[in-house]
Amino acid sequence: MTQELIYQGSVKDLYQRDNELVFAYSDRYSVYDWGPMPDAIPHKGAALASLAASFFEYLRAQGIASHYLRQAGANRIVVQPVQVLRPKWQAGRYDYSAYAARPRHTLVPLEVIFRRRLALGNSLQRRLAADPAYAQELGLPALPADDALFDPPLVEYSTKLERSDRYLGRSELAALDILSDAELMRLQQQTREVAASLRQLLEPLGVELWDGKLEYAWGGGSWPKRELLLVDSIGPDELRLTYEGLPLSKEFLRQIHAGTPWARAMRQARQLAAERQLLDWKRICIDELGQQPQPLSSEQLQLASLLYQALANAVARAVGRPLPFDAAIDLPLWHARARKA
Repeated sequence: MTQELIYQGSVKDLYQRDNELVFAYSDRYSVYDWGPMPDAIPHKGAALASLAASFFEYLRAQGIASHYLRQAGANRIVVQPVQVLRPKWQAGRYDYSAYAARPRHTLVPLEVIFRRRLALGNSLQRRLAADPAYAQELGLPALPADDALFDPPLVEYSTKLERSDRYLGRSELAALDILSDAELMRLQQQTREVAASLRQLLEPLGVELWDGKLEYAWGGGSWPKRELLLVDSIGPDELRLTYEGLPLSKEFLRQIHAGTPWARAMRQARQLAAERQLLDWKRICIDELGQQPQPLSSEQLQLASLLYQALANAVARAVGRPLPFDAAIDLPLWHARARKA
């Protein structure tokens, strides 16, 4: 069966095969929307494919529809294709007018963020301090404390198909005119259902779910109540997880890079790009500020690889799927080695 490469992302490659899409997960990784980093994490692709399959199959059993069809090989899953309408950059802004046609079987151009707890360095507290009225929009009676626990989770929205993600308040979201009020309400409700289901699965493993980013597509039905399908992927690159106090997600990699000269230059480059109304902040970081990310050490790569493998084994075991890696690789093993590092 022939397949055609139609998109290469920072982490996974997409292939068209007849009327299906194949997600081929690589060992590449990305943090801070940089794109592919200078090294690869062994076995990461196979771990992400197994986790996506485990999570989607588990959620399907909970009645939550998605584009997932099946796993096909160690590092691949097969999904239903959806159309992607990319907003055009015109006159210093993104044009979403293509969505006025109320498309179906199309990606919703948003990332939907849920928060159960506030992680260190989260952007929400900073944004609330700058705009206290936003707290009322989220249903918060006051600015949340550092140890706040949200039940049900807070739900926020950011852009998905722009060069850099930006959070959207209700007025900004309404101005884009991409969702009906009923669809937006369902988006929030379904996101909370997904978060609750994932928490129910992960807590018996000793894994705490802090927050996550989900993506959706419109399926069948018609405006103003088109069906919503969970799409893209679910795993430690989309969820913030901890195990025995240590980060069990891509946050582990973010923390390695957080205090580096490259990370500081990247923040400056984003600010400069915004001031100049430019999209390519990455080029500013490289050409003007002279900074690029550095490779991980061999020990860091080994620990990152073990993190992905251990989590994939734990979740597969919990949902009754075959273990993707040696049964000796588990969360206590990863935790013991991470504590020594």
